[in-house]
Amino acid sequence: MHKLFYPKLAVTNLKKNRSTYFPYMLTCVVSIATFYTMYSIADNPGLADMPGTEVLTSILWLGTIIIALFSAALLFYTNSFLIKRRKKELGLYSILGMEKRHIVKTLFFETLFISVLCIALGLLVGALISKLLFLILLYLLNLATPIVFTLSWGGMGVTAILFACIFLLTLLTNFWQIHIANPIALLKGGQTGEKEPKSSWLLTLIGLLALGGGYAIALTVQSPLDALLLFFLAALLVIIGTFALFTSGSIALLKLLRRNKRFYYRPKNFISVSGMIYRMKQNAVGLANICILSTMVLVVISTTVSLYLGQERMLDERFPMDVTVQCADNQEQIDAVHLAIRTQQETSGVQVTECYDYRCFQYVGFSQQNMILSDVPGDFQGNATNYISSVTLIPLSDYNRMEGKDETLGKDEALVFTRAGRFGSKTLWIDEREFSVKEELDSFVLREKVDQVSQNSFFVILADMDVINDILASYPQEETPATIDHVTTFNIAGSDEAVATFSADLRQACRTAIPGVRVDSRELSREDWYSTFGGFLFLGLFLGMLFMMAMVLIIYYKQISEGYDDHDRFTIMQKVGMSKQEVKKTIHKQILMVFFLPLLFACVHITVAFPVISKLLLIFNMTDTTLNLVCTILTVLFFAVVYAIVYSLTARTYYRIVQEK
Repeated sequence: MHKLFYPKLAVTNLKKNRSTYFPYMLTCVVSIATFYTMYSIADNPGLADMPGTEVLTSILWLGTIIIALFSAALLFYTNSFLIKRRKKELGLYSILGMEKRHIVKTLFFETLFISVLCIALGLLVGALISKLLFLILLYLLNLATPIVFTLSWGGMGVTAILFACIFLLTLLTNFWQIHIANPIALLKGGQTGEKEPKSSWLLTLIGLLALGGGYAIALTVQSPLDALLLFFLAALLVIIGTFALFTSGSIALLKLLRRNKRFYYRPKNFISVSGMIYRMKQNAVGLANICILSTMVLVVISTTVSLYLGQERMLDERFPMDVTVQCADNQEQIDAVHLAIRTQQETSGVQVTECYDYRCFQYVGFSQQNMILSDVPGDFQGNATNYISSVTLIPLSDYNRMEGKDETLGKDEALVFTRAGRFGSKTLWIDEREFSVKEELDSFVLREKVDQVSQNSFFVILADMDVINDILASYPQEETPATIDHVTTFNIAGSDEAVATFSADLRQACRTAIPGVRVDSRELSREDWYSTFGGFLFLGLFLGMLFMMAMVLIIYYKQISEGYDDHDRFTIMQKVGMSKQEVKKTIHKQILMVFFLPLLFACVHITVAFPVISKLLLIFNMTDTTLNLVCTILTVLFFAVVYAIVYSLTARTYYRIVQEK
């Protein structure tokens, strides 16, 4: 044969199969561009040199790995569909005299042309849009300082090598399928349908139990730390339940419908139900994948958008005052702190407002009912994280000065303020010492009441420093020595630039002059905050787009596969008396029943998962449940519109294939 025979044949095959290869190539280009863009941004040296972007860089590298793994899985899935559609054509080549080695050469050139074209276009698209996306990232990070954008030649090399390896592995997979198949099997491979599957009540029961277990965890978990530990278990159970119910439960349901003679023996229902039963085992896996991908899109986008939009509220929660300076409780350090504040205030031109000074003993304890313990007792083992609480003991004189009150307390009396919920007891045990709760405070100048928190905070007002020192003396000192601290906390009025300058200079001055001092500033943390959650949003949108692309591709290929498989059957039904309109209604009903089922399940999944997701967001101090709910609802509505558009377009493709002469 002529040496250009196989390349020409490969080009001809790609042209003839463009309706199936074009979406595949488009997916390859988008995946390559997505990976390169994420890699080039994560590898940008300017980003690494900026302060506060360590977490962002880690997020971007994590996203790069996720995109690589997901792209590989997606391309292998779509390749399996392509080779199935090509088996009849390849079998015909065998019947006409081509040996398997000739078919292998043809597939080699097809894969070579596709890989070279897709990698080139993907890198070109990635290079064109990466700068735009880079600017979008800087906007999300709230960074005014521009970073020099450069093409990442190393990123291009890594991208080309990675996807070349993926294409090579898919080619080897195709070679193996050709090697183990005989010509007759190839000739019939694309037409081979699934035998009617048997419904397994055991598998259906396992699916119900797994789904119920995942739902139960999502609905009953109380502690944010428990939510963090159990979320992945709940997600795994829901995935298992979804696959089991789609593969076995759906078949059982369809067979129940078939037993209902009034429903089943109607032309439209007969065709829809029998058609879905005939190949439901194959369809169910694809539909379960669509459902899981849809749920992932909804979770990823809704949570990252919620975190990004709720940043200011989270900053307020994390920093109730603009600046907090914490030092040892000795007059020399206290005077040094006050001097530094006055000096930097005069230098930067800001005004200090709402300034509070107080002494305190702060520690992490374990609370249960009316007890606050400094160590974990034996009966707490295994679930101690549910009881972790922040405890702050403050003398009454400092409380009265901050609140402008004149309360009195006995040595065994206390005032109690809890951030979330109510203490609800007339007695308080702090380790071995019992206090009578004179009053449970509904408000406190240092903190506001909230509906829920990641861990509760207790502010306990005691009679004087002698009582606090007695508690301090019994506190375990093995790891970190417990001390009495002096806290100065205040707000600042001034321009953003002046506030930032004041905060930075104050931190530097205090660290230089006062050993062991701690300075927390809302303004200095804002950059880190936006860097983290802007990175989360950027990654969330990237992954959401990739998951959505995978979902669209699976739906598209599933519709094409269904169309080719149903073509002959619907032609026969028209010959025995069904009109084209009846056929079209039957097709519409079947597609509607099958392809909107994953969307329905995904909406149920995200609805049930909402409580546990809200608990997880509390770890980031995201207490605005209303904002999270609004973001989730809007994400679901947007996704439903996109899903409906995809359904509309793929349904037309399905109908066109079925109606072909």
